[in-house]
Amino acid sequence: MPLKNVNGLEISNLNLLHVSKCAYDYNDGKHKYIDASCDTQASGSSRGGKELLAYTRAIVLKDEELRKLMPAFEGKSYLGPVSIANEMRTLKLIRETAVAALNRFETTYEEDMKILRDEKRAPKFGWYRNAVLARSGEKSTLIYYRHLAETMIPLLGCSSIKEIRAHTSYKKLQAASKKENFGYYAGRYFEHVVQPLIVNKNTSKRANGRR
Repeated sequence: MPLKNVNGLEISNLNLLHVSKCAYDYNDGKHKYIDASCDTQASGSSRGGKELLAYTRAIVLKDEELRKLMPAFEGKSYLGPVSIANEMRTLKLIRETAVAALNRFETTYEEDMKILRDEKRAPKFGWYRNAVLARSGEKSTLIYYRHLAETMIPLLGCSSIKEIRAHTSYKKLQAASKKENFGYYAGRYFEHVVQPLIVNKNTSKRANGRR
């Protein structure tokens, strides 16, 4: 782990976080960037996306969040959802990273798919075809994270589960095919991250109202 995050907070005490080096990079103890293309199985995999999310949550932590987090984090190796605000900052940073990475490619994902359908241009087992397959795989992962952020950030801004269910983003999520990566993994992210955060927020509000 870097010594400090993007907000200048000392986070080296989170060095138990199980995050592979492929998910990020840093120099001289300072965070440089996250790599949103490192996860080939999207955020539902046992590593990859789970590690990327954990690292990015730590990188965007604010002082109050870190103080509340440390007692509960003792001895743990995975940083789950911290707060709605932290998760929104996490997704925004991942989205920015994914968009920037996609913009560095000379071709789009759709153009790559068109190339792969043309066996004269990209013969089977040829080096060019293999190169296009590799870069299209990276783009697919980056597109997933961009789509995940664009879908979940509005839902995290909702005040209740009822409001979420009426939201366009939720309806699109429900309509997504469970056989496709986005529908399956985004559904798991919603179930294990977004929904509990919204429910916990409302539970805390009710508890505070009774005091």
